[in-house]
Amino acid sequence: MPRPLSRLCALVATTLAALALLVAPTAAQAATRAPRTPSGLPATIEPMAGYSGQVACDPRTRPGTRKLATLLAATYSAGRSWNTTYACGTDGSRSEHYDGRAIDWMVSIRNKAQHAAAKAAIAWLLATDKAGNRFAMARRLGVMYLIYDNRMWGAWSGRWEDYNGCGKLPSRANDNWCHRTHVHISLSWNGAMGRTTFWTKRVYATDYGPCRYQGMNWAPMYRKRNLSGCQNYASVKAPRKSSSTKKALVAYSGATLRRGLTGPAVTALQTALHVRATGHYTGATVAAVRRFQAKHHLGRSGVMWTRTWRALLAAVK
Repeated sequence: MPRPLSRLCALVATTLAALALLVAPTAAQAATRAPRTPSGLPATIEPMAGYSGQVACDPRTRPGTRKLATLLAATYSAGRSWNTTYACGTDGSRSEHYDGRAIDWMVSIRNKAQHAAAKAAIAWLLATDKAGNRFAMARRLGVMYLIYDNRMWGAWSGRWEDYNGCGKLPSRANDNWCHRTHVHISLSWNGAMGRTTFWTKRVYATDYGPCRYQGMNWAPMYRKRNLSGCQNYASVKAPRKSSSTKKALVAYSGATLRRGLTGPAVTALQTALHVRATGHYTGATVAAVRRFQAKHHLGRSGVMWTRTWRALLAAVK
């Protein structure tokens, strides 16, 4: 190739490379950008979300939960993976994953780009806006609490705190437990249902979610808004000499168990009804519940509602 043409090609290649650097965001820029905020947000803003912990077994991803998870994944190419619901009883005794109000956004501190994305998103959620509203996006999205990298931020205090002593558990074996592999986001019921100013430009009255009945450890599934709050009943424990079957039942008492659910709550029910304990609420379990309901004049829904729970708890010793 003649030398002048060679120089021209080299110049063009250099110019194109420079333009590409100007036009395309770097990985660092992509990881530290903020999610797109809707225009026209009202001056009014939600108060900090009060704590309404999970009490129902209803693992369906709520619309606001899904929209926030999708927003984070769309904003940060390093953090495209997320989970929302887990089978009741598989993530500790209480978890908003059981009622569709929690996100596990998979951004590990061991991955530089993912860690940068997590820090950028959290900074965006907790930043003070131009009007002086502290934690503005967290409030507009109904964030109840965050857990990441050994620490928890709670809307009840507005502060970061140590999470379960994780600062003293540096081993990689504790990464998931200490939320070093993901950001956990729990939402209020308004946040989970998408009833916030971020999505609707309207402030809604507080929705307290479903309430436990007296004598039950879990509440029925979510059916409608609850603007009145819940009465605070003490947790229920099985009598000291109860069988292991009774103790397991009491632990999950009141949960709306139905076809399609899985997990230890279903296993406890199957054991009490002498059905093969698979942990999957399939036709055999539906049939067993219907037989029990018919015997006790409770209809034949095949669903574990409160009245059926009370009868079963009385029958199992």
